[in-house]
Amino acid sequence: MAQPASKIEWIIDGVLQRVQRGTLQAGDRLRSIREEAAAMGVAKNTVVEAYLRLVAQGVLTVRAGAGYYVARSSPPHRKAVPRAIVSSAETAAELLTEQLERRLPIRPGDGRLPPDWLASTEMRRPLSVMRVSADDTYNTAWGLLPLRERLCDRLGERGIHCHTGQVLTTYGGNHGMDLVIRCQVREGDTVLVDDPGYYPLFRKLSVAGAHIVGVRRRHDGPDPIDLREKARATGARLFFTQSLAHNPTGGSLTQGVAYAVLKVAEEQDMLVIEDDPFADVLPVTAPRLAALDQLHRVVYVGSFSKTLPGSVRVGYIAASVALAEQFNEMKVITIVSTSAQNERLVYSLIEGAQYLKYLRRLKDRIEDATARTVSGLENAGFSVPRPLCGGYYVWIALTPAMQARNLAAEAAALGIFVAPSAAFTISETPTPGIRVNVAYGSEPRFLAWLLSVRDADDAATTSPPRQGSRSR
Repeated sequence: MAQPASKIEWIIDGVLQRVQRGTLQAGDRLRSIREEAAAMGVAKNTVVEAYLRLVAQGVLTVRAGAGYYVARSSPPHRKAVPRAIVSSAETAAELLTEQLERRLPIRPGDGRLPPDWLASTEMRRPLSVMRVSADDTYNTAWGLLPLRERLCDRLGERGIHCHTGQVLTTYGGNHGMDLVIRCQVREGDTVLVDDPGYYPLFRKLSVAGAHIVGVRRRHDGPDPIDLREKARATGARLFFTQSLAHNPTGGSLTQGVAYAVLKVAEEQDMLVIEDDPFADVLPVTAPRLAALDQLHRVVYVGSFSKTLPGSVRVGYIAASVALAEQFNEMKVITIVSTSAQNERLVYSLIEGAQYLKYLRRLKDRIEDATARTVSGLENAGFSVPRPLCGGYYVWIALTPAMQARNLAAEAAALGIFVAPSAAFTISETPTPGIRVNVAYGSEPRFLAWLLSVRDADDAATTSPPRQGSRSR
């Protein structure tokens, strides 16, 4: 059976095993949070999260002031996934499925941070005191006004000046892109995207019937020459790009490239959709297209879903007044409103400075993990492009011989989840590479596997011809 992917999963599996063996039976009281934390050698907030998940699954019930108890109904049984049928994450759909199912225990290919990285002492009290109230039935159409006011302040720090009539809230960054696509893309339209780029975006555009054309993505941003050629040749009026801490390459836009991209957009009368999901762990002074353009022809999509627990689905769009009104009308038509409770939680975290303290710790953790991952990858013989841009990912190039092997399947057979370049491109001949999440990239078993792959490739390329063979 695969090992748990985190300490939280470890606690959950331990409780489930005790229930299934009969050590814990219906109605039995579990150890207190303090007792369980001491017994398992973990933080108390880890136990809290594990117990709450078990409550959500119907395994446990909670009695106010008395603790957690095994539910009277039969709990669900976890099934081990046979190694032979574990997804190798070779395609975008398989990659997304594995990120949701979390079947492989070693996870350098994951797009998100480990769940226990997103739990902290700063978060526990706001999360615990949030309650649904009568006025939470529906949010306002544009989203919680106090939060939107704070978003305008935060955008101003990044050099993007706007007012609340230009900002609407969404259910995360993906929902923001959904709204843009619904409003701006018609079947048969040509849309330009980063290549390699954000694979869920490719699927969204495909569903909308768009003709997708990739723009070569370099470490310092989109290739302006390729962008101009593709825009002229196709007549595209929409370009989706992630400027900073790019997914999957980890690179970031430079000031010079940013000016060149906006010049092409003006020449070709293109709307640029700038996705900035990692903004809160990146410098406010980093080059952003929206800051240079001031939301004239740039639509800025932001999110808290990459820095807060995934269940807190809060994002936002900042755009010109006309476009913001158009996106908000589509939001009302399609979902009525976003969650006032989630938005009030995010607002309270910002107002109480808990979010600021939490981000400082998270950035330190990312920086430390990046240093360890880069050191491990370079010791295994792989180069990591510089500069390191402060996000969650780094990119390593593979030789053609490595690309010819099915590395995703080979890794999956060993319980290792990797994210190969084929999942992030619309090209039939992708640049050979692997996205590595810095939170998992220094895992010894992953690095040992990478080293074995590199050694096998070196041996294959340097081995002498077989005896009796004749060179041509």
